Amino acid sequence: DESLRMGRLVNELLDIARMESGNIKLNMDEIPVAPFIGRILRKFQGLAKDHDIFLTAEINDSEYHSTFDGDRIEQVFTNLIDNAIRHTPKDGTVKVTVKSDEKGVEVEVADSGSGIPEEDLPFIFERFYKADKARTRGRAGTGLGLAIAKNIIDAHKGHISVKSKLGQGTTCSFFIPRK
Repeated sequence: DESLRMGRLVNELLDIARMESGNIKLNMDEIPVAPFIGRILRKFQGLAKDHDIFLTAEINDSEYHSTFDGDRIEQVFTNLIDNAIRHTPKDGTVKVTVKSDEKGVEVEVADSGSGIPEEDLPFIFERFYKADKARTRGRAGTGLGLAIAKNIIDAHKGHISVKSKLGQGTTCSFFIPRK
């Protein structure tokens, strides 16, 4: 477990160093959004079920296509959904909402988890920042996931944000403009 964690840490450090130096190469494709989200959710259904968490999605336009780097955006989803599941107690919910229009695609990953203290919110996208290690249910991350997610969304000329109240859950949102 420790070697896998160290390998993940090294790979994430290399990723973030490349991104912050401007060496992020995006492989842009036009992607049908609904099937893309469906595949990602299927990947997490087992983990959600193992933790007795209800993982759902709501997509406003099942025919919408958007242009983005599928692997990189999947990395963003993976980080946000994994965080949401890790910080949500048994019988909680994680909901992915996707709204698309002529401007682009807006995504929310909302959980009914423990929330993030207000004083931690300004730092949440910084490298190695962990709001509260006690909240992670035994599977601590590297503290790099949200920093990487922000760099990926920035590279897509989008924006990412987080809203949270302690004890009331967290909603991470990102927007990718239509090219």
